[in-house]
Amino acid sequence: MSQKIKNPNEKGSGFIVGIIALIAIVAVVIGVVLYMGRNQPIEGLPDEDVSFTVQVDGSVVRLASDKAGDDAVVAEVYEDYSCSYCAEMAQGGHADQLEALNNGDLVVEYRMLNFLDGTEPGSPKVKQARHSTKTLAVAYEIAKRGDARLFWNFHTLLMRDQQEAAKWDAAQIADVVKGMGGDDELVSAIRDELDTSEAKAVAEENYLELEKILGKVSSPHVIVDGKDILENAQAGGLGDWVNLALEAGKA
Repeated sequence: MSQKIKNPNEKGSGFIVGIIALIAIVAVVIGVVLYMGRNQPIEGLPDEDVSFTVQVDGSVVRLASDKAGDDAVVAEVYEDYSCSYCAEMAQGGHADQLEALNNGDLVVEYRMLNFLDGTEPGSPKVKQARHSTKTLAVAYEIAKRGDARLFWNFHTLLMRDQQEAAKWDAAQIADVVKGMGGDDELVSAIRDELDTSEAKAVAEENYLELEKILGKVSSPHVIVDGKDILENAQAGGLGDWVNLALEAGKA
């Protein structure tokens, strides 16, 4: 009776099953790590409380405290989330703006722009919705929902971390909004990429309004009583825009 000698190089079925099991375990571990990473709090997100409300009126996003009376200064702020000078102004005037808003001394009417996405010649229409348009869409959606705290902190983040934010995709924007207290419905809508049609319409209206006032479009601009208070601002003085606005409004 002969006995078959097994080739030592031949892999048995047990070995193959073991390899498959190992691959499955590795996949599960990677999935768990990614899931845990996605659900960990994002460190360093703005987390300031506010004492004002946010309302949307057409293309205008209005921040105002209940304390704001008829003597409150109204500042129209034209800015683009891709504009480095806008970021400089927002960061430099951050503390003054928050205090003046909370105290009711200042009402801010944001007129968000997206011209830095690249517009068609002689037109406010953007060629392609990029960072300016996409973040405008998110900020406007937050404002429509009346979440002043989230709007303020999201605005702060976009201006503070502007260069990094420019690289974010829809999922990353959704993550930071969630980290700052956005509800599940809002976060899901952002993750699925908001329709930018409304954002484009908002930006186009603001573009045309600024062009009507100044005869040109650039950013940032702060209009108080029909005048651009930044027109004669000294170099490096963008961060003092709140004090300039208050002085102009009470002159």
